[in-house]
Amino acid sequence: MSTEGSDNFAAQVAGVAALDEPIRARLYHWVVRRGEPVSRDEAAAALGIARSVAVFHLEKLVAAGLLEVE
Repeated sequence: MSTEGSDNFAAQVAGVAALDEPIRARLYHWVVRRGEPVSRDEAAAALGIARSVAVFHLEKLVAAGLLEVE
């Protein structure tokens, strides 16, 4: 039995779990719909939230493997 598949499954579960937070889910969907790189300032302005809040949630999405930093 291989653990590679279970590691991938765990990563997928963590990614889905990251979207359980409403602001984080809104940010993720907004970034994905844009289809191009966005700045932290753009994300905060688009959602009407403080930049620090946007940064916190964007970093959580990156840590969960749902977004990449350029």
